[in-house]
Amino acid sequence: MSNDIDVRPPDTRAVRRRVTLADRIALRIGMSLIIWSRRTHHVRPSVDFATRQRLERERRERELALLVQSAAMRMWR
Repeated sequence: MSNDIDVRPPDTRAVRRRVTLADRIALRIGMSLIIWSRRTHHVRPSVDFATRQRLERERRERELALLVQSAAMRMWR
């Protein structure tokens, strides 16, 4: 049984399609609108107390899970 890993080059037979001018223009306009709307909209949405508590609890749970996982990885080494 071999431990060799077969590494194949990427498939170069696929035809490269060029992006049309209309698609480039649409992408540029869309990105400009997104950037403009984020720069001009300064009012943050209000978050009720229950949602804020839930988000804070989920963040603490993620941090705790990460700490437990990193401790387990340290013990495994």
